[in-house]
This record gives sequence, C-alpha cells and structure tokens, in this order.
Amino acid sequence: MLNEKIRELFIKLITFAATGVLAAGLIIFAAKTLYPEDDTTKEETSSVNMAENEKAPPVEVKGSISDSASKKEAADKSKKKKKRKSTDEENALVTMIPTDSQETAAPENTQEPLENEAVLEPPASNASDSIIDTASSLEGPIQDLISSQYTAGGSVAVSAGRISDGVLSQVNNHSMQAASLIKLFVAGCMYETMGDTSPYESQISSMISVSDNTACNSLVAVLGGGDAQAGMAVINEYCMNHGFYETHMGRLMLQPNDLDDNYTSVQDCGNFLMSIYNGSLAGSSQILQYMKQQERRGKIPAGVPSGVETANKTGELDFVENDAAIIFHPSGAYILCVMSENLSDAYSSRLFINSMSETVYNLMG
Repeated sequence: MLNEKIRELFIKLITFAATGVLAAGLIIFAAKTLYPEDDTTKEETSSVNMAENEKAPPVEVKGSISDSASKKEAADKSKKKKKRKSTDEENALVTMIPTDSQETAAPENTQEPLENEAVLEPPASNASDSIIDTASSLEGPIQDLISSQYTAGGSVAVSAGRISDGVLSQVNNHSMQAASLIKLFVAGCMYETMGDTSPYESQISSMISVSDNTACNSLVAVLGGGDAQAGMAVINEYCMNHGFYETHMGRLMLQPNDLDDNYTSVQDCGNFLMSIYNGSLAGSSQILQYMKQQERRGKIPAGVPSGVETANKTGELDFVENDAAIIFHPSGAYILCVMSENLSDAYSSRLFINSMSETVYNLMG
C-alpha cells in the first residue's frame, strides 16, 4: 500500500516537472514572436560595411559593444591607409617630374609598391624614325614609276634620298654591271693611295668629266706600280675598306669581259656620292668639281629644270644605261642613282631615267 502511494507521488512529480518545462518553452516562444530582434541597424551596418569593403579589408561586425569598438578601429585604420596611399601616389608623381637643369634621385621607397600604379615614361625620340620615314616615302613613287613606265627589259635599280637625311631609299638594289661608274671608285682610290696626285689631275679630270677610258686604264696601272692587275686589286681593297661591298673591278676599260667584269650597285654609288658631298673621302672636293663639269648630261640632268646645278657620272655599254648624280635642289641637295642592264631597248631606258629624274625632283620640292 505504501509502495503504491510512493509510486503515485513520484509519477505526479515527473508529470509536474514536464509540464513546467513545456510551459517555460511556450513562454519563450511567445516572447520571441511578440518581440522580434530589430534588424534595421544590422542592414544599415551591412550597407556601410559593403561600401567600406570596396576600398578596405572587410570588418566583421558582431553587434556587441566590443564588436562596435573593433569596427571603429578598423574604419580608422582604413581611413589612414587610404590617406597614406593618396600621399604615396602624389609623391610618386612628384618624383617623376624632371627638374629644369638637374637630375634628382628619387627618394628610397620603404613601403610596399602599390598595385596597378601608373608609370609615367617620357616619349621616345622619333628623330631616326622620321629620317627613315622620309627615305621610305620615296620607295612607293619609284616602284610605281618602274611598274608603269619601265619597258626597256632586263632589270633596273634606283637609289634616292636627301643628303641631309643621311639615308637613301633603295629599290631593287643588287650588284650590276658598272660600265663607267667604276671610274668614281678609281678616282677615290687614287686620292687616298697616291697622296700627291698633281701629276695625274688631268687624267682624273678627263676620266670623270668626259669618261676617258684610256685615262682610266693608265691610272689603274699607276695604282699597281705599272701592273694593271695589281692596280685593280688595290681598287678592290679600297672598296672593301670603305664598305662598298657590291663594287668590284675585274677588267680594264674596253677589255673583254669573258673572264671578269666591273660591278657596282645603286647603293654603293649613292653612298660614295654622299661621302664626297660630306667630304669624308680623300679627294672629295676634286671629284665633286669634276662631276659638276660632266659633259654627258642626257640622263639625270635632263630631267631637272634648267639652271639647277648637277654633278653626275654616267656609264654605258650596248645593253647598259647608268647614271649617278647629286642634284642641288633649292630645298636641299639630294642623290639619285639609276642602273639598268641586260636591256632590250637602251633608248627606252634613257627616257625612263629622264622620267625618274623629273619625278624625284618634284618629290623633293
């Protein structure tokens, strides 16, 4: 009997405790339902943090007093960092602006480099590009004229350019039959090798101004100490020493060319004329003066207006028409060299040289 009463009391205690727990849970649930947590502050704080995150490291906000202090501290650090970055960028720009007359060493940067920092560089000098463009601008018109007007057969090459530019435009340049253009290099070799050329001035003048073949052969022999073959070797060495690599003397004038021949190129001739105009070769002034006295003026000189001074040297064979000239244009002297070989029509080649001369003269205006 007693045991049954104790059991009933124990069951009542358990039931009472369970009922109390259930009641407490219902009270808590009702409280949260009637009084929800205010999220407005969280949303505003989140918006501020998102804005700050665009420029500063994210700061985690917990909502407590200690978390608010952390947030303020992080914001202060972010502001200091942005201020320091702005100052560093201004300093970087200041150090990159040159002073009037002194070179100033940039202060040593002890901070980490900024990402995506703009680098200011001075514009590169385009002086050499301008010179190259000037020379290259002639290539198109020269090519067009060759395509539209050259009908003489064989091959043709042209070199042209203003002397003050120091660069010549080359079209179809290659080693070709020199004919009497080789005499320019014989004259240059004489002045460099012989020293006193007074006994030979008459022959050098005739070799250039009237293209005297006998005078040329005589001078070649003089260069070789009486041996023409040795003289040609001296001339070839002279050409190699001065960078005229496409020029070679292999026979005397009027001699058969079955074993060897005389060769040069519009590039070598153009560079030779530029050198004598600038006075950088021995005998420059004398050679230039003899070229101004040239009697054969039916090619390049015939293509420029009357009264314009020219200095030229021609070269002809049965199937070769060449001319190399300095033209003293009012706007500045320029060089034009035209070579043609293996011709089917030499007369047409001469007419083409006239047209090329006229075209280049007008381009130099």
